[in-house]
Amino acid sequence: MPKYVVISSHPPNSCPSSNKTLRELNKTLQADLQPMMQKHKIKPEVLLHLDPGHRVLWVLEAPTSEAVRDFIYQSGLERFNDFEFFMASSLDEITSWIEGQPTIW
Repeated sequence: MPKYVVISSHPPNSCPSSNKTLRELNKTLQADLQPMMQKHKIKPEVLLHLDPGHRVLWVLEAPTSEAVRDFIYQSGLERFNDFEFFMASSLDEITSWIEGQPTIW
C-alpha cells in the first residue's frame, strides 16, 4: 500500500495546550481519529509530536492520496492546522527509477 508523510503545524495561539476551545475539540478528535482512519483505510505507522514545536509528523499507509486528504478534511483537523503532504517511496525504489534516467552532467 502507498505511504504518505504529512506534517501538520499550527501557531501557538491555535494549540490545544493554550486554547480552551481547541483543547475541548482535541478531546473529541482524539476519540474520533482511529475510526476515521479506519473509514478511509488508513494505517498509521508513525504519529509523533515534534517537540517543542507545534508540529506533528504522520507516516501513513493509505490506498490513495485522496483518502489521506479526505481524512484530514472530514476529521476537521484542517480547521486549526496547516498541512504539508508528501508521497513517500523507499530509497530502493527511488534508486531504481534514477538508474533508468540519463544523467544531466
